[in-house]
Amino acid sequence: MSPPSSPSTSGSPAGGSPEDGLRLGTVPYLNARPLVEGLAEQPGVELVADVPSALLARLRAGELDAALVSAVELFRHPTLAWVAGPAITSDGPVQSILLYLRVPAEEIRTVALDRSSLSAAAMTRVCLSDLLLVPNATFTDCPPDAPLDAIDADAVLRIGDPALATSPDGRDVLDLGALWTSKTGLPFVYALWLVRAGVPAEPLGSLLRAAAERGMPRRAEMAEAFAAEQGLPAAACIAYLTERIGFTLGPAERAGLEAFGRLAHVHGLVDTPVLPEPLA
Repeated sequence: MSPPSSPSTSGSPAGGSPEDGLRLGTVPYLNARPLVEGLAEQPGVELVADVPSALLARLRAGELDAALVSAVELFRHPTLAWVAGPAITSDGPVQSILLYLRVPAEEIRTVALDRSSLSAAAMTRVCLSDLLLVPNATFTDCPPDAPLDAIDADAVLRIGDPALATSPDGRDVLDLGALWTSKTGLPFVYALWLVRAGVPAEPLGSLLRAAAERGMPRRAEMAEAFAAEQGLPAAACIAYLTERIGFTLGPAERAGLEAFGRLAHVHGLVDTPVLPEPLA
């Protein structure tokens, strides 16, 4: 996994145009690369990389204007806006949101959640309770790079690039994207561009959609470069980025996100079951 960039100590003014300055946050994972292509080179745009939980804290603190971050935050207060279109989704197996099991799924009682995750952590709780009917599991968190054998839990959640690079070491692996779609018939939305209050829809929306348009044709190239960086099989990385991950929030993805919000609300994981409308 590429390391997050160091936090900037210089304050960029939050404004309505690139010339005024836009601070944008992105996760340092392969699946984000097609959505941020060329953004760092745009005049007045500063691109900051960090894990989802840290990005969210910085967005809510006003240090970022928008961030490609966990979709579950749309159901929490204070309200954040979102940009229609670009997103990180799956419709079936996703390969990068994985539970590593040392017991059969129905016997899970303790779960260690990757502490960098937000949507995936909430997804794990919903999937275990509602889709696998596993009652009364207890949850702790763990570092994303801790060896599986060093974590005392029946199941360990890994997300993003660490999930792609983690060997099962004889454990069964449960792909939560596959589980969600098999049980609900819907895609899952992991992340999209969330926007703090007061940031206008434009030119932000146009900048982000243009980045996705630049990045989508280069997915195979990006995956091949990532495979070389990480010492992973190129074919598997290319299939992941071109076949497993979706990059647009359409009607089916919106339905999946709304269904997740309702279930997360039932379990007290979010403040509201209602998905807000995107920025106009």
